[in-house]
Amino acid sequence: MKRKGKLHVLQGSAITVLAVPLTVAPWMSVASANSNNYVDRILNISSNYDAAGSPTATLFVSEDDIDFTTGDTFRVTLPSGVKWNNPIPANATIVTKTDSILELTPSGAVVNNDNDKADKIQIPLDIKVNGASGELKVRVEPIDSTISGGDYTFAVISTGKTTAMVDSIESIGGTEADGAVIRIEEVAAGEVARGASSVKFQLPSQFEWKNLTMTGSGGFAGASLTNVIMDGNTLTATLNIPSGNNARGFLYFTPRIKAKSDAQPGDVTVSISGAELSDAEVVIAKYREWGANIKVEQVNQILASKFEDKKVVKMTIEETSPGAFIGGREVEVELPDAVKIPGTVNPLTGIIVSPSINYSGSDVTGTVNAERNTVTFAIPTTPSSSKRKLVFEAALAVKTGVYGDIEATVQGAGIEKQEVVIAKSIPPGIPKPLAEGKLKIGLQGQAIPDIILAETVKGAVKQSVDLGVAGKQQGYVLVYFSRGVTFTGTPKIKVIEGDLLIDSVQVIQAKDLSKAPTDMYEGLKIDIKGESTKPSKIQISDIKLSVDRSVPEGILEAKIAGSAVAHPYNSLLFNITSGIPFKVADVITPAPSETNLTGSFVIGSTTYKIGDVEKTMDAAPYIKNDRTYLPVRYVAEVMGINEDNIVWDKASQTVSLFKGNKVVQIKMGVKKITVNGTDITTDVAPEIKNERMMLPIAHVAQALGSKARWDAESKTVYIE
Repeated sequence: MKRKGKLHVLQGSAITVLAVPLTVAPWMSVASANSNNYVDRILNISSNYDAAGSPTATLFVSEDDIDFTTGDTFRVTLPSGVKWNNPIPANATIVTKTDSILELTPSGAVVNNDNDKADKIQIPLDIKVNGASGELKVRVEPIDSTISGGDYTFAVISTGKTTAMVDSIESIGGTEADGAVIRIEEVAAGEVARGASSVKFQLPSQFEWKNLTMTGSGGFAGASLTNVIMDGNTLTATLNIPSGNNARGFLYFTPRIKAKSDAQPGDVTVSISGAELSDAEVVIAKYREWGANIKVEQVNQILASKFEDKKVVKMTIEETSPGAFIGGREVEVELPDAVKIPGTVNPLTGIIVSPSINYSGSDVTGTVNAERNTVTFAIPTTPSSSKRKLVFEAALAVKTGVYGDIEATVQGAGIEKQEVVIAKSIPPGIPKPLAEGKLKIGLQGQAIPDIILAETVKGAVKQSVDLGVAGKQQGYVLVYFSRGVTFTGTPKIKVIEGDLLIDSVQVIQAKDLSKAPTDMYEGLKIDIKGESTKPSKIQISDIKLSVDRSVPEGILEAKIAGSAVAHPYNSLLFNITSGIPFKVADVITPAPSETNLTGSFVIGSTTYKIGDVEKTMDAAPYIKNDRTYLPVRYVAEVMGINEDNIVWDKASQTVSLFKGNKVVQIKMGVKKITVNGTDITTDVAPEIKNERMMLPIAHVAQALGSKARWDAESKTVYIE
């Protein structure tokens, strides 16, 4: 007969399923086994366990090589100290029953000689324990049947109501940390009374509780801890187990603890006791004196906004004792967001392709993250016989406008989070006006006090900057204002202290720079001819500004930028698109309002209106060659241009009108007007009458954002 190999696995609420015999009776021959016998689960039970008609484990006897046969009799025997209650087998009839023995014969549908080798006899292990201990096995004896014999474990008797264990032990240092999860199991279903009971968890005196969380499953599902009191190394609480679920229960505790200053290396144990929990002691952690001594060789001053500063930071992180760093974890040195480790740069993107950093001191080298502001050291799992030193040296790039102490954060692998000053950031130059100026909205050529730009250290203002593969770039300083404020002439530049050399100076528009700040329209560009050997001061004088009506009242700031004080790669690296601001003046009482948006002129009348207000002028409008001629001076007033913003150049016979960021120029006898340097052709030329320039006004009105409308019936020109 050919044997069929089978492994039977059934799911249940017990811990383990066992499908093969643990021992084989001497009368059996494995080669001639005729049935496959197994218990579907192994129970963890108490010494007074009683299934009481509701057994949770079953002995299966399955056909293997041959079918069950009518008249076969086999015996099932319990171990000493265990008795049968009232088992009701399936597909078998009890022939004889004593306290520990059942003799059975196959019956019913399984006695069919169908040769399917699939029929099963099920014998529920409805038992009661009375004096047994340890591992319990049920024995199957074939007697005169074709059924195989053997001994099969069906239960293990535990002492007490619960057992406590941990799956893995955590290593901790001096910082607050979680220990191993404590698993408490009910030894048998119903051993622990449902409801509220007291529990206590005790740590060694050198440790203290920080937290204890718990979840329950099985018969302890929904369990909770209340009235938790943590007093140093002692934690007491009320354990609440809901009623109604009599299945075997499980509790999972996650302890959070912290070592005190006098803690000694070694195992950390927890003693567990309670009204319903059996006394137990488990190791939840191994305490080690982790930590590091952190040293910065020298705290250097670093120029913010630079990229090629050669001053480096040298940091050493040394174990307090051999093996103090936790193996398999990482030590992390994190710089502020405004600080990065520079190196080789992609000139198009400003991305650091290869950071410049050197490592030494031990067998551990670090890696720099993609943002170039974190160095990570992976600690080997094998401890070193001597104290490990993690040493790195690197230059730093500091974001424009960020000044003061630069602190690095060091933590990980047992090192408690520490902040260490590694450098000090200073600006390359400090701009400051000699006094506070005052400017009026809508006026041109207004003077402000001189501005001093003082180097903080020698050579801070660069003659040229190194762009790596892209070559070198001329160093220059930009001083500019927000849109609406422009220079009316080129200020004077002088080095009043030190030996910095200035080359050319010019007022330049943003469009004429290869890389201008995004908020710049026009600025003063100062080219640097030679770097200083001692801190120098630049004086900017004779500064005259025009302020158009788009500029709000309040503080007016100038901004400092340019490659001499801010390296282009620094700007790319930190996405800097603007200069560093500083106050130069207050914008105060605006020039006469430009809110008068309507006016009217009547042909032949010297009376005109601004809104509903009538005024008188010294020249009347007239019609010539079907065109209406109006006095430019009064039309400009209607459009919000005061007399200070109307300039007559007698030599060139040209009038200039200034409004906002627009300049309109009209020349006598020429059939065109010029708007911000762009010529617009007209069909007639302006003329002088009664010492007033007269002109058909449509083109001028349009250029200055207004509209001229003619009413033939009333012979009135409306300016809107």
